[in-house]
Amino acid sequence: MRLRTRFVLALALVTLVLSATSLVGFVLYRDAVVGQERTELAHSADSVASQLDAVLAEKERQVQLWGEAPSLVEHGSPSQAARLQSFVETTEFSGASVIAANGTMTALYAEGLSASARERVVGRQFDERTYFRRAMAGETYVSDPVRAETGNLIVTVSTPLRRAGETVGTFNAAFHLDRGDLASIVRANSGPTQGVRIAANETTLYAAGPVAGTGAGTDADLIAADETVEGTGWTVSVTTTRAAFESRLWEATVAQAAALGLVLLSLAAFGAWLYREFLGNIERLRDGFGALVAGDYGSTVSLTGATEWTELEGGFNDLSEVLAQRRSEVIVLNRVLRHNLRNAMTVVVGNADRIADRTDDETTRTEAERIRRRGESLLELADHARAVESSLGARPDEVATRPAADIVGDVVTTLREEFPDADVRTTGPDEPVAVPNGDLLLVALDELARNAVTHSDAPEPTVEIGAAVDGGTVRFAVADDGPGMPAVERRVLTESFVETPTQHGAGLGLWLVTWLVHWADGEIDVAVDDGTTVTVAVPCQPDGGADGSSDG
Repeated sequence: MRLRTRFVLALALVTLVLSATSLVGFVLYRDAVVGQERTELAHSADSVASQLDAVLAEKERQVQLWGEAPSLVEHGSPSQAARLQSFVETTEFSGASVIAANGTMTALYAEGLSASARERVVGRQFDERTYFRRAMAGETYVSDPVRAETGNLIVTVSTPLRRAGETVGTFNAAFHLDRGDLASIVRANSGPTQGVRIAANETTLYAAGPVAGTGAGTDADLIAADETVEGTGWTVSVTTTRAAFESRLWEATVAQAAALGLVLLSLAAFGAWLYREFLGNIERLRDGFGALVAGDYGSTVSLTGATEWTELEGGFNDLSEVLAQRRSEVIVLNRVLRHNLRNAMTVVVGNADRIADRTDDETTRTEAERIRRRGESLLELADHARAVESSLGARPDEVATRPAADIVGDVVTTLREEFPDADVRTTGPDEPVAVPNGDLLLVALDELARNAVTHSDAPEPTVEIGAAVDGGTVRFAVADDGPGMPAVERRVLTESFVETPTQHGAGLGLWLVTWLVHWADGEIDVAVDDGTTVTVAVPCQPDGGADGSSDG
């Protein structure tokens, strides 16, 4: 996978992780906000219920305290009536009454109540009223709200009246829910987005702000929390509008999105900087090295960024320039050597022919013929060197491809002509294949075969040259029956060997083999056992035009 692709994938993965983390964080935050909102509503409901309970307890204490006055047990007396009037005028209660033990109301005073209306009520029986019965049972009782004739909701607080330890009646005080402390508490805890509702037996006693069932909001639009007033059992509901809650949630969402956008923008800027600072330079270096590998010496790269990149740019360009110069020197030297070699060998071959034609001595003629063959072999070597130069300097689509059978056949033919006393054998290949850079392999195998003959100590050295196909690879083998290749020579072929004054090869031949096989993208293996077998494995491709075998 390319570095650019890995970088993009890594950047995308980091972006995805950050986005997912932010999304999970937002969901958790939203749930926390919902939970916090409900908790705050529950606290508000508990606070309102506690305040209501405290107000009601205070009203109970007021009624109990006033109920201890002796004048209240004097049924029908002016002092009893005066006491009731004083109570109403000095407290937040809107009315007060006394009911005798037999259930008859003996006195009544209420704000705005006329004398005729009071006379119609006083003397009537109230023994069926719950607040009368609870007070006669000995407790101070707060009644559920009831709807008065005026339409107002009234709560009655009753307490027993005692004389000499005996309950002789009840003192009853009434107040309006929409007035006084209770209403103030509700209004203080309500507002445009928060409502408070007091209910008893599922009946709304008093409400302010947006609450369900009042037209200020539907149940689907509200979030509510309930609490019970301990002294009365009333239910306090504190609600908030979902729109207000979602508004706060939306503000949090915008803040989260803005933070995520800033992080992603920073990540994108960081990625762009990384690409420009590192990946761009690395890709340009890769392209530059690719050009060098392809033989385009002298090519340059332009790197940007830190001082180290500038230093790398200078080092690469210097290296490329040096390689271009060295290649030019090698090409010139190669051409000069091949030209001089060809000229000298032409003279040698011509003189050898003339000596053979002018002499009658068979030994001289044989030696002259041997000189001629060696000269011609060197001329062929010069031709091979020219082919190697052409192959190494060509582009991949211009390299010479030769059938494996032809390579083996050419090597065997040359070796038999030059060394007639040698027993040169050949096998394979077993199927028709062609070898890219075939000229390189031809020179390498020729050098290995000559090396096998020249280093043999037998009068008639035996050399076997074969080829076998294994999938997309052809394996050329050069085997001899000589004394075995020395270890230092084997290291030249099989290892990254560097010569030293005490360890070095016998000549350039094996180095040439190593270079050529490496350039042909091949591998070399050496086995020494009753002789030496050198195996060269290189890639191959099908070749329908080859005959596939050569026997000798």
